[in-house]
Amino acid sequence: MSGISKKAVIELSKKGSRLFRGGQLDAAEKAYLEAKELDPDNPYVLSGLGDVYRKLSRFEESGAQYDAVLKTDNNNIFALRGAGDARRGMKQPLQAIPYWLRYLEINDKDSHVMVRIADAFHKLDDSDNAVDFYEQSLAIKPYDPFALLGLGNVYYAQHNDEKALLCFEKLLAKNTSHNVVLMTMIGNIYRRRKEFDRAMDHYENALQLEPRNNFALFGMGDCFRGQLNMEKAVYWWGKILDQEPENQTLWTRVGDALVALNRYDDAVRHYHSSLKVGHDLYAILGLARVAQKQGDFDKACYHCEQALDVDKDNIRVLELLARVHDAAGQAEKAQAVRERMEQQ
Repeated sequence: MSGISKKAVIELSKKGSRLFRGGQLDAAEKAYLEAKELDPDNPYVLSGLGDVYRKLSRFEESGAQYDAVLKTDNNNIFALRGAGDARRGMKQPLQAIPYWLRYLEINDKDSHVMVRIADAFHKLDDSDNAVDFYEQSLAIKPYDPFALLGLGNVYYAQHNDEKALLCFEKLLAKNTSHNVVLMTMIGNIYRRRKEFDRAMDHYENALQLEPRNNFALFGMGDCFRGQLNMEKAVYWWGKILDQEPENQTLWTRVGDALVALNRYDDAVRHYHSSLKVGHDLYAILGLARVAQKQGDFDKACYHCEQALDVDKDNIRVLELLARVHDAAGQAEKAQAVRERMEQQ
């Protein structure tokens, strides 16, 4: 290559880098491609082009550029990190990890890459390795928000509430952006532990920032359900249904709460709203329970049979049907249902 061509490649590479940093990705791609025509194997050009494609979410093309660098220089740290990031973008965590591990052999203090490795292991359900790399990252940056959140998520998934809380509360104490996700997750842990008042404190903090946050609204409702305050549970869950009219499970759950409040007509409306979305055995079961409580045993039997048409051996439905026959004075039919249950 002539001296003029080398100079042109350097200038085009610098131009591409400058445009990339300025967010002008199409122009950066054009500059790098021009440089690549002059010097197809230039590692700076290939890595720069890989960065552009990765930013454009063209991950396969991005990975190909980094791989081309690694064919001639398998210790190129920019290509190793980029190749891992490209596989991450392709949702291939297992393929990404070896590139990042090789990168850490050269640059062993990069806590950001440690977090990415930990995230990949978490996606692969390898919690031991995930915890190990999150902790390595935190040894370097004790308040790294991504490491604390990731480690907390691992412990949260394991129901290790004490360790999850340590991570989340440490992060929340340092997080000046008032992270609503953290507030709801901390609330969920306290709710799981049946510490409902403490859980609601965190949900309320989240709702002050995002009044329509459905995770916090659900948590508030579930806390009141846990405290047997069904009226307030219905109130909070109703706020979600106003935003999510297709939330079938919640229509049925609110219907069940309304049954507990003896608000049968409202309960029936909620069960029917669930069934408008699609088949829901529990909504049909709810309609059967309402009919039983109202003394309409024929309707209760009808709804039970409706449910059994879909799930013929459902124990909950069969038990309810037997009780309905008992209440209707139909002892033989009740016995026949119980014998049916014993045969399962």
